[in-house]
Amino acid sequence: MNKILVVEDEEGISELLKHCLEAEGYLVLATDKGKTALEWVKEVRVDLAIVDLGLPDIHGLEVCRTIKENPKTRAIPIIILTGNTSNVAKIQGNLDANADLFLNKPISTDDLKKAVAMVFEKSEKRKMLLRNSLKTRFAD
Repeated sequence: MNKILVVEDEEGISELLKHCLEAEGYLVLATDKGKTALEWVKEVRVDLAIVDLGLPDIHGLEVCRTIKENPKTRAIPIIILTGNTSNVAKIQGNLDANADLFLNKPISTDDLKKAVAMVFEKSEKRKMLLRNSLKTRFAD
């Protein structure tokens, strides 16, 4: 069962995400604080993080950067979910935080399900390529 970390400070959106993703069979850990999310990521293996940019304690980009800079967590795919639709936010999310996907609020549950499935599919392909590369390297 894939574990998804949701970092969202708007309670209604957090509950919607949690309900939608749990209905798809995912285990969801939800917090409204970036610092809590970073502590959890160190202790619990998560398969995906969905991070809002406007968190009350630290900026969501900092959460993403910290996850991606740590060798133990850098492979965790990240979806940024935000109400900030500016191109600057998208550029920062993609370049500065190395996010895998950038989604705008509000988002439909169907779009969310498709996005999560797509990110997991891409992540599995990446893992398979890495495994095959290692097999080839050590077989020689």
